[in-house]
Amino acid sequence: MSDWEWQLGILGGSTAAWVLGLALLALWLFELRSIRGEGNPRRRVALGMLGGLGILAVYLLALQITLVRETFEEVAGGTAVLVDSSRSMTLSGTSGRRSDAVRALISEWQRDDRVSPAVYLFGSSTRGAAWNGLAEGYEPTDDETDIHRALSYVLDKGTDQDLGSIVVITDGADDDFTAASLGLGSVAPAIHAVVVGGDDPLDDQAVVSLRADATAYVSVPAVIRADLRAVGALRQVDLRVQLWHESRLEQESLATLDENGRATVTFEVIPRRTGRALYRVLIPVADNDEVPENNDRAALLRVGRERLRALLVAGRPSWDVRFLRDFLKRDGSIDLVSFFILRTAADLTAAPTQELALIPFPTDELFREHLGSFDVVIFQNFDYAPYEMAAYLPRIRDYVQRGGSFVMVGGDRSFAEGRYAGTPIEEVLPVELGAARIIKGSYKAEVNEALARHPIVALGPDASLTQQTWKSLPSLHGANVVGDVEEDGQVLLRHPRARLGNGRPLPILVVGEAGRGRVAAFMTDASWRWRFAADDVTVGSDEYELFWDRMIRWLTRDPLLEPARLSTDRERYGVGGEMIVSGRLRDERYRPMSSVPVELNFSPATSEEAAKVTNTDAEGELRTTLRAPDAPGAYEIIASVEDEVVAREVFIVEQSGDELADLETRPDELRGLAERTGGRLFLGIEDVPPLSELASTSRRAAGLVSKEPLSNPWFILLAILVLGAGWVLRRRWGRR
Repeated sequence: MSDWEWQLGILGGSTAAWVLGLALLALWLFELRSIRGEGNPRRRVALGMLGGLGILAVYLLALQITLVRETFEEVAGGTAVLVDSSRSMTLSGTSGRRSDAVRALISEWQRDDRVSPAVYLFGSSTRGAAWNGLAEGYEPTDDETDIHRALSYVLDKGTDQDLGSIVVITDGADDDFTAASLGLGSVAPAIHAVVVGGDDPLDDQAVVSLRADATAYVSVPAVIRADLRAVGALRQVDLRVQLWHESRLEQESLATLDENGRATVTFEVIPRRTGRALYRVLIPVADNDEVPENNDRAALLRVGRERLRALLVAGRPSWDVRFLRDFLKRDGSIDLVSFFILRTAADLTAAPTQELALIPFPTDELFREHLGSFDVVIFQNFDYAPYEMAAYLPRIRDYVQRGGSFVMVGGDRSFAEGRYAGTPIEEVLPVELGAARIIKGSYKAEVNEALARHPIVALGPDASLTQQTWKSLPSLHGANVVGDVEEDGQVLLRHPRARLGNGRPLPILVVGEAGRGRVAAFMTDASWRWRFAADDVTVGSDEYELFWDRMIRWLTRDPLLEPARLSTDRERYGVGGEMIVSGRLRDERYRPMSSVPVELNFSPATSEEAAKVTNTDAEGELRTTLRAPDAPGAYEIIASVEDEVVAREVFIVEQSGDELADLETRPDELRGLAERTGGRLFLGIEDVPPLSELASTSRRAAGLVSKEPLSNPWFILLAILVLGAGWVLRRRWGRR
């Protein structure tokens, strides 16, 4: 039972009680003042005491004090058994495999039919299991141990099941679990813990974790930190650590362990090329190392250039060139190489080169030696012919088709006006080049409604606000007239009035792909006007920079701007570990791929499991669970729709994973939890009693008991007698 608690029944609660008490106290003080004239001291004392007692009795009656107490009853409680299903339970010690010990214990318990417990397996998740056949079907495979989540799950369910006891069977290999963090409430079941392996410590050296820079850059040092651990007899052995890249031993170090058997080793690497770089940190396996699987862990570095390299070639200085060049120079993520062509090769006849302030355009150096080092090439109102560049145009075409990016910006020296019709450049442009012609006049570029989600033109959070923003931008002046749009070209912006020969609106901005590269054709040299706000609106300036930032990032395939994206819940897994894969899939027009079947495969392909097919929701989003491959290495998860790859993501599979990295049993937290709840802790299974002895009763609320001690007739009679006695004595002694 709980302690008694008192409650006030007076209307208005404690505030009314204070007001009434002060009023009655003032009344009693007034009465004492009225009897000061009484000559007999005994009569004064008697009248004062009777008056005070009467007023107190009235006050207590008015308060309506009630005593309340909650009662509980002891009932036979249910029993829940939580069994650790993580991969660390497969390890072997001098007493054999931990999973075999669990099977033996469960088989012994099942001979006692006095208890039929609720059973849960826990690891990466917590799920129910059948008691019958549990020993035979127990195969721990989870890649994580989460004791806190498992206990919280069962405790929440236990409130409806009157649990009296919970028995946890685990090796306790959970660094993050603390008994204090578990919310037990006022009435908690007894929690018993059987720590399998707690009586059988391991001899082990391990790479506990790797920490590497999320993004690395070519020729820039990157750091890989390895946290190491040694336990048992191997704490006395030198800990050699090696760094491998692909099949080459790169570095080796000797770690110094602290008093807890821990150490951290740092390796510095310098990636030499872009792409993915897989590094392995390895501890050579000692003869008596009982868990060699955790001696090898991997780090996957995504290597790119520290900054995007952009080549801007302009035919002549102009406001458009000035503003774009200024934007690219101010962007710290872009390494800009720009040229303003002020004279041609023919101009050199006027004077020797060494006497001129300007140098000839270095076509051979740029387009033969260094073209492949640029991420994007921009021709801004540039005509190639006067600079003897015809021989280099095929190289630019090949550069794009191999994965480069190219933008042509309009003007009187671009597109057909720059004599690009019929050249290799036209082969990669997303538009056909007809006769040279430029239209004059001002206009406001219109967004193609079907492509309003495309990141280059999506200046608002939704399509309607995007349209409104574009209508508010300052007007453009002039546009290059081109032929039709290529089949795969996407018209993002168009002229509101001008038409092509086929009646379609004149395109202003068209983007597309050529081979493995991306291209854009921007048929105006007036985007600099967006840098200034229109007279009647506040947009502009920021929109100009956002437009060109998105343009460069889309052309260079920034992952954040890709229409379809996949992600995994972690970067690394143990072999066969549970993976949660999520994604947001949109088509090339950035429209959600709603309710479509998506096929998920691993690359390199594995033979363990066939492709999994799942469906997206109405927003093109998916979420599903897979099993990681059973062989260590670097993999991709690939999403395909109708046999076309739409998204991919990389991850690592390790022999150990996080689950086998740090295997010291930690019974102290479980011991504290058992003591806190009246449970017991067992190291190993030798002394574990039958399950019926671990079952216990539970307390259940039986209701409330209340008393009103001052509302019974005897107290009321006493109050009347005190008040009556005081009135009688006052009358007899001649007082009113």
